[in-house]
Amino acid sequence: MAMKQLMSEEGFQEDRTLPTKMRRKTATKNYSLKRDLDARARSEAYRCNFNLPLNEKLDGEAECTLWTPYNKQHAWGTIYISSGFICFASRVRGLVTVVIPMCEINIVEKIENDSNSVLPNAILLSTREKSNFLFAQLTERDFALERISDLLFRQPEFSRSPSQILAAPHSPSLTSPGAASPGVRVSFQPALGTLFAHQSSTKFAEKEAEKLQRWEKHFTEYGRGACMYRTHNLHQLILDGIPNALRSEIWMIYSGAIHEMTANPKLYSTLVEKSASMENFMTDEIERDLHRSLPEHPAFQSEIGIDALRRVLTAYAFKNPNIGYCQGINIVTSVLLLYLSEEETFWLLTSICERLLPDYYNNKVVGVQVDQGVFEELVETYVPSMSAQMKHLSIMSLISLSWFLTIFLSVLPFDYAVRIMDCFFYDGAKVIFQITLAILDTIKEELVECKEDGEAVLMINSFLESIVDHEVVSAAPSERVDSDTEEKERKVLDISDLIYQAYSKYGEITNQDISKLRIKHRLKVVQTLEDATMKNILHSVSNDTLFSSRDLEQLFTVFREEYLSVCYWRTSQVPVDLVDKYDPLKPFYEQYRIDLDQFKTLILALCPWSSGLHADILALRLFRLLNTSGTNLINFRDFVWCMSTVCRSDISDRLLLIYRLHLPPALLDSELDDVISPTKSDSTDSAVEASEFFDGAQNSSEVGRSISVFTACGGDAVSMPTVTASEDGAVHMTGTSRSAEVPEKRVDVDEPVLDSDLAEKFPRVVDLGDSELASVSSMEKPTSVEPSPVFVPTTFMQNKTGSGTKKSSLAIPLLDPDLNRDRFKSIPRMNQPQFIQLCKTLYDMFLNEPNEQQLYHAIATVATLLLQIGDVGKRFSFSNNRLSSGERSASFSECQNEVKISDKGFNRNSLTSVDHCEDQDRAIGTGDVEGTGRGVEEGSASREIVYEDNPKVDLDWSISFEQFLASMLTESELVAYFDSQFDLSPAIDRFRNRRLHRSSISLGADAPSL
Repeated sequence: MAMKQLMSEEGFQEDRTLPTKMRRKTATKNYSLKRDLDARARSEAYRCNFNLPLNEKLDGEAECTLWTPYNKQHAWGTIYISSGFICFASRVRGLVTVVIPMCEINIVEKIENDSNSVLPNAILLSTREKSNFLFAQLTERDFALERISDLLFRQPEFSRSPSQILAAPHSPSLTSPGAASPGVRVSFQPALGTLFAHQSSTKFAEKEAEKLQRWEKHFTEYGRGACMYRTHNLHQLILDGIPNALRSEIWMIYSGAIHEMTANPKLYSTLVEKSASMENFMTDEIERDLHRSLPEHPAFQSEIGIDALRRVLTAYAFKNPNIGYCQGINIVTSVLLLYLSEEETFWLLTSICERLLPDYYNNKVVGVQVDQGVFEELVETYVPSMSAQMKHLSIMSLISLSWFLTIFLSVLPFDYAVRIMDCFFYDGAKVIFQITLAILDTIKEELVECKEDGEAVLMINSFLESIVDHEVVSAAPSERVDSDTEEKERKVLDISDLIYQAYSKYGEITNQDISKLRIKHRLKVVQTLEDATMKNILHSVSNDTLFSSRDLEQLFTVFREEYLSVCYWRTSQVPVDLVDKYDPLKPFYEQYRIDLDQFKTLILALCPWSSGLHADILALRLFRLLNTSGTNLINFRDFVWCMSTVCRSDISDRLLLIYRLHLPPALLDSELDDVISPTKSDSTDSAVEASEFFDGAQNSSEVGRSISVFTACGGDAVSMPTVTASEDGAVHMTGTSRSAEVPEKRVDVDEPVLDSDLAEKFPRVVDLGDSELASVSSMEKPTSVEPSPVFVPTTFMQNKTGSGTKKSSLAIPLLDPDLNRDRFKSIPRMNQPQFIQLCKTLYDMFLNEPNEQQLYHAIATVATLLLQIGDVGKRFSFSNNRLSSGERSASFSECQNEVKISDKGFNRNSLTSVDHCEDQDRAIGTGDVEGTGRGVEEGSASREIVYEDNPKVDLDWSISFEQFLASMLTESELVAYFDSQFDLSPAIDRFRNRRLHRSSISLGADAPSL
């Protein structure tokens, strides 16, 4: 009745938003990110429980029962299905576990249900080894059967199954063609223990035969191979010790290495062949450690064992350069070679380094440090009385580095330690912690009495020497006396008793617990390592920058974040030589290197010169200038040098950087094509080049020609300022900016162009008669500019202050030619097309500045001055090329006296004297020029490239950096701009906030809108 009354009301019909409201209330929050993380966690737990390859992903799981023929019962548990395996684990931990590789399955079929059936919803799996596995009580049997059939259809073809690999006899005739050199075949060795007899007693041989008999009986009842039933009885056999004859098979099966070996049948031989000629710092370290690996065993006193060890270590370093080689790997590998063939050793080593002990053997042993934190927490939980004492004695690092890294092989005789390795390959990493806890629990009373670290270490070593195995006689009896007299004198502990004690007291520790603790402590360890890395990198670049420690830290943070962003977000990675990346001899600042896209992102966000519309071009030229190594990667030191020059260096270094950005290799010849041969714009007339205006002295009727060094590159003529000369010799700058009209500025040539104060301060700069004209007269024709090394300003180390914020001053020594001639003499001269690009860059750099208009006027004045200087230098160069040595000296002296920029600036007579010298040249140059057979007019024409309907570009025109620097210092606005200090903190904060905002948006996009 209530619903009927509600529907009869008028408001019910008019509420159009009600369906939307109801839909929002019923919508479920289904975040794909959370779903993916949950699926990833389940897959990791699945791989950890069954020791499966890292590429396995859990496809589904279901409750069911498994028929166990050895006791004629149904065990309840969970069936797990993935792309390569079908696994089963019972509800009761350790009761029964089965791992069935898909490549072993021959037939899968369902058992029909009937009224008398005791196995409802059952499926039957048959393997190639004639083993049957019956799963029943599957709720979604048809779906599971269809899924299994589909996965079987997609299985790749393997040459051999795991069972076939394990059943094949090992032979030393397995060879790899060309492994050492072309035409040479290298033999892959079987287990070295079968080739080199190890001393043993009769008691040991009897024990081995007894163990082997028990294992054979177990195989008959529970099956053998990769698909055997794993029960409590199997676990008991492993705790009692695996016979040497079966160690290879058992280790390969229960570590999961057999599955990776099956999937990559020829990879080891290929790696051996490719790595035979590899020579780098890793191979050098391997060679140093070869004869230190188990030297007491006869196998490694022979070249057979040494060569096999070298091949395995080098092949793995070639396969996984992220790990490469680490001290400790050689000890583990040498022991594995005694019981496994060469190829099996390679794959078992791969499983240890990449799955069982992740990150243990990288260059910073991150995994060992993580497990050290895990062990400290386990000590607090299970042996609380020892926690404070262990921290006081600081022996945690000793335990983690020597015990964990080598799986006790470095502190126990290998024939005792392999008993621990038996348990390790079956139960995983938890065994290491259980054994260590059992040792500490045994010696806790003695440890409490220790006062110093050295005393504790001696006591621990003494205890480890007391561990024995009564079934084994050591291969080196002189080093380890095992007699009854020795045992009576000291308390000994059998290795079997230690293992049983570890399992009985700490058996509740699971691999899932270890994984959770590793995640908890990993973040702390990684952060500590990153902080140490940052300190080392900042220290390595501190002498090459003017930034303070705080500024350097901020720059490094954004630099590292940009580097790491590629690892997680970019789809196409930049190829990196990982061997070179992890070279310990490389400087610290080479650890992080960014490519062009990342460099451009940082420059556009942080550099104060990148406010213009063409800032990306400036960033590209900076990248070319810094890319001296040719790797197309920029390290942190180069990046800091660039930012320090822009933000904190003095004005000469900043202007030098801008100058170098417009010379090769920063500026390519292809970028000058538009300057030399510009395309005609439909919106505005083509501008006339500056050199054409100054040639107007030869033809006084040509007046009013524009000098536009900005539009010559095909830029926006509406927004570019134009310098124009009028009939009276004045120079005007006109143009429109992006915000307002640029008022016209008039500069009369008769009036002083240079500031009188600056002229008084820098008489040697403005007086070109003494030094500049001398360099101009000896200048050769700048047909091409050769690349030169990147110039790193020396003022970083000379003028660095404590705060890192040096304020430069226009002191006379800064521009004293005697002091700076050696510093600047290697800098190439700049031709006119390059100068046009330089002016365009400067114009674009001043966009949105508070004094934008004043800066435009200043740069126009400087451009006019430099065009005049370049034109004067060009004419004297041409004159000297056509005079004999005696005439050249007299002509130069005469012109030097006539052409001088005095304290009052340029005047008309200066230009007239230039014309006079040029007229002299024409009178002399009616004949050949230096034997070329060409007249002066022909030679002059050859130096000018004229394009129809386009301005002329004078390729003989050039200026030096000293001229550019002196001219820039004549304008106070430019001096103030390039002498100001920039604080990067606001730009860094804005950049990081924008990145965080973008990341939040990208993550939020995965969530459906409600």
